[in-house]
Amino acid sequence: MKKITLVLISFFAFNQANAQYSKENQKQYVQDLSTDQMQGRKFASAENKFAAEYIAHKFKMNNLKPCVGDSFLIEFEHKGQTGQNVCGIKEGKSKDIYAFGAHYDHVGVDDKGDDKIYNGADDNASGTSAVMALSDYFKDLNPDQTVMFMAFDAEEIGLVGSKKLVENTDFKTYLPDMKLMLNLEMIGTVSAFGEGKVYMTGSDRSDLMKLLNQNTSGKFHVESDPYLKQKLFFRSDNVNFVINGVVSHALSSVNMENQTHYHKKNDDMTVINVDNLSEITHGIGKSVYQMMQKKEIPQYSK
Repeated sequence: MKKITLVLISFFAFNQANAQYSKENQKQYVQDLSTDQMQGRKFASAENKFAAEYIAHKFKMNNLKPCVGDSFLIEFEHKGQTGQNVCGIKEGKSKDIYAFGAHYDHVGVDDKGDDKIYNGADDNASGTSAVMALSDYFKDLNPDQTVMFMAFDAEEIGLVGSKKLVENTDFKTYLPDMKLMLNLEMIGTVSAFGEGKVYMTGSDRSDLMKLLNQNTSGKFHVESDPYLKQKLFFRSDNVNFVINGVVSHALSSVNMENQTHYHKKNDDMTVINVDNLSEITHGIGKSVYQMMQKKEIPQYSK
C-alpha cells in the first residue's frame, strides 16, 4: 500500500507542473499505470482503485467537471465487488458530446514463473494514457461542443464497467446528445499499416473513418479493420454505446496476426513505441477537433 501511495504522490507532483499535451507526459502516464507496483490493475484490487484515482486526478488538474455528482469516480457493484468508472467533462456551448474512452483495468498477477505481473502496458495503459493525454490536448481549446473523457473498469471480465456506466441513471441522460464515442484499445505498437496508423473496428458501419481521414494530418491515418473474422467491433467497450445508438468504434494498432504480448507478462513498457503512440494520440485529437470545428457528426450507414 505504501508503495502505491508513493507512486501517487510522485504522480501528483509531476502533474502539477505538466498540464498540456506532450509526448513525455503521455509516456509517464503509461509507465505509471503499468508499473509493477500497480500489480496488473485487476478489477476490485487496491491497485485498480489507485489507478482510478490516478486518472481522476488528471481530470481534475485539467479543470474537467465530474460527469455525475461531485466525484470523477462513478462506483458500481458487480458480484459483490465494487468497481469504479472514471468520467470527466468539458462543457461547451452546445450539448453535442464528442467522447473518448478506454478501459484501464487489466488481469492482475499469478504465481507462475519469476515474472508474476501482467503489467498491461499496451492493454490498455496505452489507450488510457491517450484519454488522459487528450484531456491535456483539449484543456486550452474551447470548441462549441462538449467533450467527455472516460476510463472504464472491469472490461477484462466482460465489458462490465462500460455496461454499468451506460445503465447509470444519471449518466444515461448524456447518451441522446453523444455524437461520437471513440474507444481507444491497445494503441502502443506500430500497426501492420505502419507508423501513425490505426484501424477502426466496424469501419464499414458508419462514415466516421471517412470523416477522421478528411481531417487528419501528419502520419496519422485510419484504416479499415483487417481482422473482421475476429469480430473485434463486438469485443470492446464501444459495443455498450452502440447498443444505445451512439456512433462508437474502437481504434487500435495491435497486429492481431503476429502479436506476442496480448494477455502475456511481457506486455510492459518494452513493447510500447512512444513516438508512435504520441503520433496516434495527437492525430486523434487534431482530427476530432477539426470535425468539431466543422460541426461534422458521424452517422451509421443505412
